[in-house]
Amino acid sequence: MDVGISLALAFAYGLFGTVQSAIVGAASRQRGGREASLIMPLGAAPILAALLLLIALDEGQTKLSAPLDTAFAFSGLVLLCGAVLWLTIRGLPKWVGLAGVVSIWLVLAPRLIADLGLTLYVSAFTFGSCASALAFDHFGVFGTARRAVTAPRLGGLALVGVGVILVRVA
Repeated sequence: MDVGISLALAFAYGLFGTVQSAIVGAASRQRGGREASLIMPLGAAPILAALLLLIALDEGQTKLSAPLDTAFAFSGLVLLCGAVLWLTIRGLPKWVGLAGVVSIWLVLAPRLIADLGLTLYVSAFTFGSCASALAFDHFGVFGTARRAVTAPRLGGLALVGVGVILVRVA
């Protein structure tokens, strides 16, 4: 994959990581940290199970051991994980269930790390996280405390961006 595309994806994944953190933070304020921490894996599990279901349907089976080698097993897993997620987020805004869905970016992380190297991947990811966190703070997204974008905060973000450039050219 082209380095520019890989960098853009790593940056975007940093954005998703901030979305995920903000959603879990919002759930934590309403339900407490332990229960909120369950939402991420429960939201990701039906998506991952659905992907494995597609593989099983396409190829006849997965390369996992029995009983997880059939489409039938993954159909049940998708339904079970979805039901548990639905029970967990009852009474919360429905967008809380998206916390796990946005973690699906982890599927491509190994490819991006292979293309960019770990340091450049983490640098670009961090830059994306910082940029979106700055915007989330400014607008109070998902109930975060509002903190205005100031010149020093923008300067800090710019320094993170310079760090990505230095890691890239080094």
